[in-house]
Amino acid sequence: MDNIIKKKLFISRRLMALGFVLTLLLFALMVILCIVRGFADMEPRWVFNVGTDVVSMAVCAVVYFGCMMDSNGLSENTSLFTTLVLVNDFALFFDAFAWVLQGLAPYAFWNRLVNALLYANGSAVIYLFWLYVTITLEMESRRLRIVKKVLGILLLPDVLIKLANLFLPIYFVVDAAGVYQRGTYFGFSYLYLGIAMLTFVSELVGSRVSLRQKIVALSFITIPVLNQLLIGRSFGLSTQYSSTLLSIVLIYGVLFADRGKTLAATEQELNTAAGIQVGSLPSAFPAFPERSDFDIYASMAPAREVGGDFYDFYLLDDDHLCLIIADVSGKGVPAALFMMSTKILLQSYAQTDFSPSSILRKANSRICASDSKDMFVTVWLGVLDLRTGTLTAANAGHEYPVIHRKGRPFELMKDRHSFVLGGMENTDYKEYAIQLEAGDEIFLYTDGIPEANNPANVLYGTERMLEALNRTEEGSLKDLLDAVRQDVDQFAEGKEQFDDLTMLCLRYLGKERAAEEKTD
Repeated sequence: MDNIIKKKLFISRRLMALGFVLTLLLFALMVILCIVRGFADMEPRWVFNVGTDVVSMAVCAVVYFGCMMDSNGLSENTSLFTTLVLVNDFALFFDAFAWVLQGLAPYAFWNRLVNALLYANGSAVIYLFWLYVTITLEMESRRLRIVKKVLGILLLPDVLIKLANLFLPIYFVVDAAGVYQRGTYFGFSYLYLGIAMLTFVSELVGSRVSLRQKIVALSFITIPVLNQLLIGRSFGLSTQYSSTLLSIVLIYGVLFADRGKTLAATEQELNTAAGIQVGSLPSAFPAFPERSDFDIYASMAPAREVGGDFYDFYLLDDDHLCLIIADVSGKGVPAALFMMSTKILLQSYAQTDFSPSSILRKANSRICASDSKDMFVTVWLGVLDLRTGTLTAANAGHEYPVIHRKGRPFELMKDRHSFVLGGMENTDYKEYAIQLEAGDEIFLYTDGIPEANNPANVLYGTERMLEALNRTEEGSLKDLLDAVRQDVDQFAEGKEQFDDLTMLCLRYLGKERAAEEKTD
């Protein structure tokens, strides 16, 4: 389950790693270019510009690395923020490169090319900066959505005009001596920046954002704007992208501090929720110390503080035991809440109906009729007749159960599969029966076990799971489940798991007990 989410997360991490490598390569390349160029014949102002850009590129790499290694995981905002950092890093690289080429007549064309790329890249920095701050502050309005589309549309012609400076001296020129100079229409290069800043300020003032957030947001844009006002009319200093980086770093610091406070409060709430969730699952073992006709053990290790997996078991009467293992789509609090409601539904229907297919059908109808936010749940549900050893079961899109006949190895039992609960109304669930003999065992699990992966992104798989089960010597059911969990942990080599690890095992002893009682 959630393979799409896993793939997206995997791709996001790969892209972030690639972005970090790019920041390091750009920094290393600029250092090499500076060494090759030398600064003996450069004006002090030019040397200052190059040095400021190189230091700022190093800061970009550090900030990017901090985001990449954030243990709280990736989000849309994190990806947008790192993209902003990377694009600003390119701007710093182009700016430093342009100053390195300044005054070198043989490289006049390359000077024009680098400056054209610098101007065009600057527009991307402006748009991403505008986008990131509005999204982070959760500024939402119909007018803002229109402005966002307009800025996105205007970005392309603005970039193309700036790239055209490679051939036409619109905003700047590079003369035959290889010296960059501002052109006649240089002031118009700030047009896109002006539109972006004016729309941002107007939307911010009229938004429902708190006064503190408005002040913080305005402080973010104050540094780049002041920089432009102070040096915009002068030539020889170009610290605009270093000032933008400073503003970006301030954003990161403020948001990180705010998020730390939020995470602390959330962590306490999640710990409380986790306690409630664990308390709702049977956790006292032996579960039925007065019964000698069966033994049962189960465990759940959520991937987060709260998870979407659950198991359950309870006596329907003296002779019938209900077994359930399930996996809710999604993770976190929403999945846990959906898990709790599904667990209660199944138990309420099982109390009056011993047919697994009927229980699942009723629960599915109830879930589909509710506003489940497109969530669904896979369920394996069985009812064991403790007198005869007949286990009647139905599988709603869950993993195959594992059966262990006494004296034989554990093996997958490819049972009949039906559709998940909450996936489609009026679904019928196929029912089947398994005849258990004394000493036979049923092992149930969620997909977090076979889909656990190691640093090489190799899946643990059902074959390894069966091998771990079969390697375990005869002993308690707890020993059996612990052995599987230890094998998964060893295979994962410390890699954090994305999915919950949930297992349940039943050992049937009914006929053996009956024979002993008859002998007595």
